[in-house]
Amino acid sequence: VVVHTDCPISKVLGKPELAGRMMAWSIELSQFDIVYKPRGPIKAQCLADFVNELHPHGHFEEQWWTLHVDGSSNGRGSGAGVILEGPKGITLEQSLRFRFKASNNQAEYEALLAGLRLAEDMGASRIKCLTDSKVVAEQVGGNFQVKDHMMMRYYHAYQKLKANFQEVSVEHIPREDNTRADQLARLAYFVILFCNERKVSGFGWCL
Repeated sequence: VVVHTDCPISKVLGKPELAGRMMAWSIELSQFDIVYKPRGPIKAQCLADFVNELHPHGHFEEQWWTLHVDGSSNGRGSGAGVILEGPKGITLEQSLRFRFKASNNQAEYEALLAGLRLAEDMGASRIKCLTDSKVVAEQVGGNFQVKDHMMMRYYHAYQKLKANFQEVSVEHIPREDNTRADQLARLAYFVILFCNERKVSGFGWCL
């Protein structure tokens, strides 16, 4: 039997100091010749397939999706919160923790890019993005000039992702209207779950 998992189950069950119920489970499971292997990355297509099962007629391409994003950075770390709302009441939430130092503006861009990737994976073609970062909203909208080299990289990454959709709008909203995404962003560096940590490609971010 092959068990794919991100948690070190084999190491835990192999410890000689186990006692009580854990030892009993270790003995019970030993008869099945279990091999533990690292679980590979979960493909985003699995999410898309699941959502399509919720809607038998399944195609959401022509409908608008709403994306709430927020980035947060302080001395404890940095992260992003993403809320994607689709047709038929579908809501997906992500709390992303970055394993690199990021300014507030960088974290805000990371949140926007992560949200767009999720929307693309879900098959959305029309997306309205809501952020409480005026800098990001105005820069991607062409109203603020992008001067910083790193911000320019994020700007071009956004433009590249935007090309994968039929329509994308980015609107600035008050912080009080974005509280749930803010909570998810802050949750990222308050709760660190080693079993759920995985890397994603890009500028070096991790969730």
